[in-house]
Amino acid sequence: MSNFRSFFQKWKHRLFIFFLVLGPGLITAIADNDAGGVATYTVAAATFGMASQLFIVPTILLLGITLDVGARIAVVTRKGLGDLIREQYGIKISLLIFLLYFIVNQGVVLQNISGLKASFQLFDLPWAILLTATCLLLILFVINFSYARIQRVFLILVFFYFSYVLAAKLTNPHMGTLVKETLIPNVKNFGLNYWFTLIAVLGTTITAWGQFFVNSYVNDKKLSMEQLKYERAEVYFGALVTGFFSYMITIAVASTLFTNHITVSNGQQAALALRPLAGPLASALFASGLFGASLLGLTIVPLATAYVFSELFGYEGSLDTNFKKGRLFYTFFSTQIFIALIIALIPSVSLFSLTLYVDYLNGALLPVIFYFLIRFAEDKELMGKYVLKGFPRLFLRTAAVIILIAVVLSFIGKIFGLG
Repeated sequence: MSNFRSFFQKWKHRLFIFFLVLGPGLITAIADNDAGGVATYTVAAATFGMASQLFIVPTILLLGITLDVGARIAVVTRKGLGDLIREQYGIKISLLIFLLYFIVNQGVVLQNISGLKASFQLFDLPWAILLTATCLLLILFVINFSYARIQRVFLILVFFYFSYVLAAKLTNPHMGTLVKETLIPNVKNFGLNYWFTLIAVLGTTITAWGQFFVNSYVNDKKLSMEQLKYERAEVYFGALVTGFFSYMITIAVASTLFTNHITVSNGQQAALALRPLAGPLASALFASGLFGASLLGLTIVPLATAYVFSELFGYEGSLDTNFKKGRLFYTFFSTQIFIALIIALIPSVSLFSLTLYVDYLNGALLPVIFYFLIRFAEDKELMGKYVLKGFPRLFLRTAAVIILIAVVLSFIGKIFGLG
């Protein structure tokens, strides 16, 4: 009995610490499945079925490794990725990285505000008023609330993703067949467009902004070295949960739209198309998931930009900083949302059509971000005993090379119309 009590106390303590550090990995990983992610998974699944998830296992592993590396760098160095780039590569490289990062992130913010707009339209609500009010409330919320309160709201938004699990269940999928189609797809007739789409799926699952955000967010949480191993477990948990939700979205679409040869260009169309195939409840669940994903992404992606700007150029940037001290941090956060809102308020504008291209750019930017992750994580002077080594090091290096080759080949294919 004493052994059992000791075992229970030990695991109770570990679980307590795990839930204490819970947040950065889970939120970053799941926010990768934002409105743009939902749209990309939807378009990919409607076009290529379960074959669009061909790389789901290595993608989950790579997501876990990259978030682990980012968290490790943050806790060991007490600096953000942007801080390290500025210190070791100078202001010119910092400016170039930020410009690329800002352009890609603005595209992602546009995706998310389109997703929010679409979710209001799907429920026949006055979208223009609600979209404007939501954006203003979101900005006030981030400026006025502390890190702890904001994180609690982020974690609540995660529950919206369970809508996709229920939506997938309502399509009555045959799991054995779907898994087989995922791992052993018939891709011989797909062409280069298929590989372009796979890079977009990768780019929405492992985002460039996510690599910076988890690093900055861990720093904002002020985790200790003793909590690092629990944080590392948390990021791998987040990667698994993210992979699970993306697979559920793909099942819901592949079991209905792909099977019936219905192509769509965004999540809104998918929700509408699901009604006659899987019923109004499945459609409503898909729309609910889109709302939660859009709101989470619309908050986190501009925050990621604000974090990087502050770090790269040496300004105050933290969710626990008041507006007066963190004026530039909050201004960059708000600016991206206002730009997206102005464009989204034009009734005829639908930004979802850009979704594959935005996420392709995200994927194309990954080798650049991976270079810095590898460079800092392998620096013994910087990381000490926490230096990157073994299988994670080999896997991250190999992934960077493979992604770079795939990006170049698929880009050439797109330019010359070989897809």
